[in-house]
Amino acid sequence: MGSPLAMASSAQAAATASAFTSLAPYRLLDTRYGVGAAKVAVAKGGTVHLQVATRGGVPATGVSAVVLNVTVTAPTKPGYVTVYGDGTTRPTASNLNFVAGQTIPNLVIAPVGANGKVALYNGTGGTIHLIADVSGYYRSRARTATGAFGALAPYRLLDTRYGLGAPKVAVAAGGMVALQVTGRGGVPSAGVSAVVLNVTATAPTRAGSVTVFGTGSIRPAANDVNFVAGQSVPNLVTAAVGTGGKVSLYNGSAGTVHLVADVSGLQTVASRVHFREQYRALVGHALVWARVLLLLRALSVPGDTV
Repeated sequence: MGSPLAMASSAQAAATASAFTSLAPYRLLDTRYGVGAAKVAVAKGGTVHLQVATRGGVPATGVSAVVLNVTVTAPTKPGYVTVYGDGTTRPTASNLNFVAGQTIPNLVIAPVGANGKVALYNGTGGTIHLIADVSGYYRSRARTATGAFGALAPYRLLDTRYGLGAPKVAVAAGGMVALQVTGRGGVPSAGVSAVVLNVTATAPTRAGSVTVFGTGSIRPAANDVNFVAGQSVPNLVTAAVGTGGKVSLYNGSAGTVHLVADVSGLQTVASRVHFREQYRALVGHALVWARVLLLLRALSVPGDTV
């Protein structure tokens, strides 16, 4: 989940608000086959500088962020991947976490660098292969526009393992963290209706789930992250900002769990329903890829399985 004490003291706070355009999923990167990068595993501490502008339906200019389904496969050591705008300072937050030999995807909203590229950093002591499929992009426009989405450089708001954003203690069974999101990590202190968080559950002692929702509102029955004992699982979540500029994270398991949350975007007041519809469409793309992966594994089909 990035460097242990990912305080994100140097994270970029600039956000560019945008209008969203959905795309048919298109593979931009697969290091196993030389798509978008050299046909070689990414070395430990290595970075792939992925061209996204002009590819897969992404325009050459005027794009603030892209939506990528990023998959790590064949890692030789446990670690993490961080995705960010190429040419900018690498955030201390992470987007995917994995153990050796695991194949794991996650949906990522990544800022696009001035050169039209996105950087993917291998934060492990071993090699990994990386795959990235684009499924949408955000056009730049004034951040003050009503209902606009603003991409942010990933910034760690919460890590209960180290007392960041909450006490330094695992979240108890049925417990809840009320996380301050406004006024931190580039999120304005007012005028924000929702935030995009990469939420990771780690070191759970029992199987269960995490639900993320606006503080002060009724907790929904739906889950945002599901896990089994001992598993670290990330998921991209859009959460309404509630009372006091806070978001609540509920531990729906019978055991304890540590929670990590990195903010990567925000929604200005108004058009929240439209934003949620966009997000659900993106999640649908991710679920399609995940189900295809599970089916191919079950059938033991060789070749391009992720």
